[in-house]
Amino acid sequence: MLEPMPNWKPEHLGEHTWLLATGVNVGLWESPEGVVLIDSGGDKESGRQIRQALEEHGWILRLIVNTHSNADHVGGNAYLQKHTGCRIASTRLESAFITDPVLEPSFLWGALPFRELRGKFLEAKPSVVDLILPESGPIPGTALEAVPLPGHFLQMLGVLSPDGVLFAGDALFGEEILAKHPVFFLYDVAAHLSSLERLESLAVRWVVPGHGRPVSEVGALVAANRAALQRTAEAVSSFCSRPSGFEEILAELCRQFGIELDASQYVLVGGTLRAYLTWLCDRGVLSPSFEGGRMLWRAD
Repeated sequence: MLEPMPNWKPEHLGEHTWLLATGVNVGLWESPEGVVLIDSGGDKESGRQIRQALEEHGWILRLIVNTHSNADHVGGNAYLQKHTGCRIASTRLESAFITDPVLEPSFLWGALPFRELRGKFLEAKPSVVDLILPESGPIPGTALEAVPLPGHFLQMLGVLSPDGVLFAGDALFGEEILAKHPVFFLYDVAAHLSSLERLESLAVRWVVPGHGRPVSEVGALVAANRAALQRTAEAVSSFCSRPSGFEEILAELCRQFGIELDASQYVLVGGTLRAYLTWLCDRGVLSPSFEGGRMLWRAD
């Protein structure tokens, strides 16, 4: 039995659906066969908190469904799998990063990551994914449904419970998160915008962002997320009114939005900037050129 951890308890969102606020929102769906978690928090400590809640309620954990593979959403996997023997499910592309977590900092940096990128913020402990999920449709062995919500990462999905609670992963951020992090991480801007449209179209009781409070009416929050994205896109485009290199654009982006860089933020904000450059290039707003050993971006 774990030592008690006061002031931390599950929040009831539906008849069989709970929210576990471990810093990152974790979902829990209960059934007679055992409970399913949606994500597992950021680290071993999150795993301990979740395990304590399971023990207090007499819940048996049988499966973790990861919305995506970012370390803050899969960090409790290894601890929980070790102590409960649960299975872990994710989409095919995300499963590679969960099984071999060094892929996340490697992907963000573009090479073998240096030591400042190898902490738990970007690199979770490895866990075994033994159920590969389709991007949409029923999640095998459960009454849960996968909802495709790509854009933030490679093959992210949301998880919809039978009582109408959608855990949206990082397809949506709460208002307080947008205020603190106005330039949020994206892998594919176009896909993210499509995911926001999908969220607007769904008829659900609650939408739970990966970070922030659940909302019963998603329209205003989707609009706020879309507006934040548009502000970033407009800023990036404006920085290219004259031919500019990546580092110049990054510095301007950080200056305008008050971003303080460290190693982790450099690869996260830098990766996001590249996603915007791709999107703006594909839309014909920007184009690259090569001069004097530099890649430059300019407004068309």
